Amino acid sequence: MPVSQWALETFGQRAPVIRQGIADALSTALDNAREAQAAARTDHTHPFGFTLMSRKFEALAETFEDMGGVRVVKPAGSPHELVLLGGKLLFPFRYARDRSVSVMSARIGEGRPSALVQALFHRFGPEPVMRQLTLHDVAPHAVPVAEALTDLPADTELVLIAYACNAHAGLLDAWWGEAELLDRTGSLRWHHCEPIPLPAAGQAGLTPLPATAFDQGAVPAPALNPRTGAARLVPPVAEPTPITRTSRAEAASGE
Repeated sequence: MPVSQWALETFGQRAPVIRQGIADALSTALDNAREAQAAARTDHTHPFGFTLMSRKFEALAETFEDMGGVRVVKPAGSPHELVLLGGKLLFPFRYARDRSVSVMSARIGEGRPSALVQALFHRFGPEPVMRQLTLHDVAPHAVPVAEALTDLPADTELVLIAYACNAHAGLLDAWWGEAELLDRTGSLRWHHCEPIPLPAAGQAGLTPLPATAFDQGAVPAPALNPRTGAARLVPPVAEPTPITRTSRAEAASGE
């Protein structure tokens, strides 16, 4: 089924498969994180958060490991491996725990972006709409990291995967696109952002985990698609509607 023009320009004819793969990978990571939370038998959500932190990167790598033109890289200073797919570096992050926060107001991370994140945006993010200070002026501590990223092709482009989720409701929304990092608080300016259709269970809403302690009663198992691997992906069934789009030409002219 057709996908957006941005997706086709970014990923070519594989765009439907890649979009479906991202949705499946996020669902798998959320499934694993919720299982860890249930097994921990605690009301505190640390098990969910710690598991999700690692599994979101690992699930993406597992999903696309058999696809041609894929390289899994581990940038200096990062504990996680990132997927470089056809020159596009996939970077997933949670922007909200519920739907009260708009993705257009998303911040990358809950605190100050790490030196690695700042360097990734500076080196591989879209051309800023407005002229900004150099990375050395804004974040001197990120400069050595940026220099270490020279192992990646100079024409690499950063593709963000923003999602909202929590331990009780599971995966709520997912988006992908391109954005520039505005400041040290992690604020973003989206150049393009559009929804990623989720598996049927995700769109309908997973069966919530009980709000009481996890040792009270049986925990329902979320009905998620367990498939991984690019060879088993299937095209999605709907075309997303972009939220906003700023072309590079418009960005350069300041319009």
